[in-house]
Amino acid sequence: MEITIRPQRISDADYSWKMRKDNDIWKHAICESPYSPLSLESETDFYREQIERDDCIRFAILADSIYVGNVFIDNILGGTGELHTHILNKAFWGKDIGYECNRLILEYAFRIAKMKGVYQYINPSNIAAWKNALKLGFNDIGTSSVRPNVHIFTLKREQWIKE
Repeated sequence: MEITIRPQRISDADYSWKMRKDNDIWKHAICESPYSPLSLESETDFYREQIERDDCIRFAILADSIYVGNVFIDNILGGTGELHTHILNKAFWGKDIGYECNRLILEYAFRIAKMKGVYQYINPSNIAAWKNALKLGFNDIGTSSVRPNVHIFTLKREQWIKE
């Protein structure tokens, strides 16, 4: 299976909206769905807002050219931002898509965007995300004081680019 990422489009909101209505999507997430009740209009508005932000790098995840979710780094401040990965199509869970799309966005973040660091919050019940973070070289720095039910993982540019 070929995993690729491409810049997020507002038209992706339709795919996302259909998949995000499934409650299973949210059981390992660190947040609730950003809009409730979720509608195609709110999803489209959300995508439009996110794509227009200057502090966000946002990509669609494609598996063999099928939209399966999104991966993005937001809250970018001083060259550091927060990584989020959403594999929304449950038919593609457990296929290492999260690992590969994270590898691709980190490559972009550190080599193209020249970011200094990336961090992510991971729910300990999300075993796949936890394993992927460690496999990608992230350091678990412990529980978050802001979100005590999750751990913070960090990765610096110099850890990623070892030239």
